[in-house]
Amino acid sequence: MSSGVFEGLIREEDNKEIIEFGKSEDAALLAIIAPHVPYRVSPERVVSVELGDAEEFAVEAFILRAKEIGVKKLYLLIHSPGGGVSSAYIIAKALRKNFEYLRVYVPQVAASGATLIAISGNEIIMGEISRLSPIDVLMWSGDRIKSALALLRSFYKLEEKYERTPPQDIPYPSRHLIESIDPEELERMTGILREVETYAMDLLTKAGYPSDKAKSIAEKLVYGFHSHYEVIDYEKAGKLGLNVKWYEDYREDWVKIKRWLGKYILEESPIHHVVYVLPGR
Repeated sequence: MSSGVFEGLIREEDNKEIIEFGKSEDAALLAIIAPHVPYRVSPERVVSVELGDAEEFAVEAFILRAKEIGVKKLYLLIHSPGGGVSSAYIIAKALRKNFEYLRVYVPQVAASGATLIAISGNEIIMGEISRLSPIDVLMWSGDRIKSALALLRSFYKLEEKYERTPPQDIPYPSRHLIESIDPEELERMTGILREVETYAMDLLTKAGYPSDKAKSIAEKLVYGFHSHYEVIDYEKAGKLGLNVKWYEDYREDWVKIKRWLGKYILEESPIHHVVYVLPGR
């Protein structure tokens, strides 16, 4: 089975240490790595990578190759600031569907949409500087980014404060804020947050979490933090209820994963580097 032109979006790893790691574990290895160096598209303009269509097709191409040999265990290295929620969800869901066991390594950052991918793992290996993030949604609105959760929180704070106050008695600054809220946008943001919460619950359930625990973790990841950029380190991830493991319990593997990340992190690219190893090849 061939994925055709989209095979050009992935590459097979040629490093002997990483190849031997996969063979010794009888596991497929997949790295999704955002380059640290922004991609220059013109003398004045650079772009940073985000999870999107290219990554979806790249992961699909990897899965088709993995299916050919019937491997069911996957070790995933994820290093990414995130991107499209739909892309993150469909990537995570496809990996969960095709691999019975998924171990996720987060050497430094798996934020936003990449957190959605990370939580689909049966276990998440984290270290001293590893971090996940909340998964509430940021969206472009006009020429600026808006936080769906911040909009909802603002509305409910105003509602709580002035629900019994006649309109004419509300101070002008607050009345202006209330009148500036677009009901259609508020409903859209509410729906998007519920959608992400549903995605998280689905992936956590597929990763083996009991339904009540999956619901609790998903709810906290969407609604339970101060801002979208709050750091969720190893300790916070554990308190959330995620099945996180400390890197020192996997020290030799961790060193190899960090070296694998180091090979690609400074290599310029307009999309994530998607690199793989299949045992037996």
